[in-house]
Amino acid sequence: MFLLAILACTLGYDYGDKEATISFQQTKAAHYYYYDKAIQSSARVVTYVKEEEIGHASSNYFKIGYHDFLITAAHILSVEGEIPYVIDGKDKVRLYPAIIDTENDLLFLVPEKKLKTIKPVNYVVNKELDILGKTVLYAGYPADLDKSLFHGTIATYGTYSFMMQSFALPGASGAVVFDNKGMPIGVLSAIKMGAYGISPFPQLHGSLVYVNRLRQYDKYVLEEMLAKWKKLKSER
Repeated sequence: MFLLAILACTLGYDYGDKEATISFQQTKAAHYYYYDKAIQSSARVVTYVKEEEIGHASSNYFKIGYHDFLITAAHILSVEGEIPYVIDGKDKVRLYPAIIDTENDLLFLVPEKKLKTIKPVNYVVNKELDILGKTVLYAGYPADLDKSLFHGTIATYGTYSFMMQSFALPGASGAVVFDNKGMPIGVLSAIKMGAYGISPFPQLHGSLVYVNRLRQYDKYVLEEMLAKWKKLKSER
């Protein structure tokens, strides 16, 4: 029997002497196009009930035209009265849920004001269906770690989700997974958990990570949804 464990919330190079210069140039290009978007947009989200902090999660900061927003996992808001904030340097900025997709565990949040220390990246989602074997990565805040970067490979996929071989722990939930072109492809949701052999206790498999896809929320669909939400909010 298999269960999902919800994640509530060095990269090294080998090269020979003759290839050192070429490898260095390739590494610089890979870093610019592959890692920077995940790192610069990564944000820590904390949730409060009244004055008490009850947990944290990961997220990423995006923009479409005039719209700035963060993407994370819907399950980070699981307690009645829970309010999310994003850590922006020394400030906490309140977040407002704009789109809540509990079926796919996706949450789109709008900050109360523009963030100062976290840079949004343009939202252009990867909509490919066949993504088996693609190299992917995410930056997040698992457990008690500061911002950390992890990469992996897509092991199996479906229309609305996929599993990647990587690493995650509670707190990494909500981190956006990027493909090797720097395009968002999904959001971390859970790690694999199962009961095996004679042990009555379930075992966590932190290297098998469940991710929900973003392909149904392309740029134009999401822009329209955010515009409608802002209009309704202003009319209240």
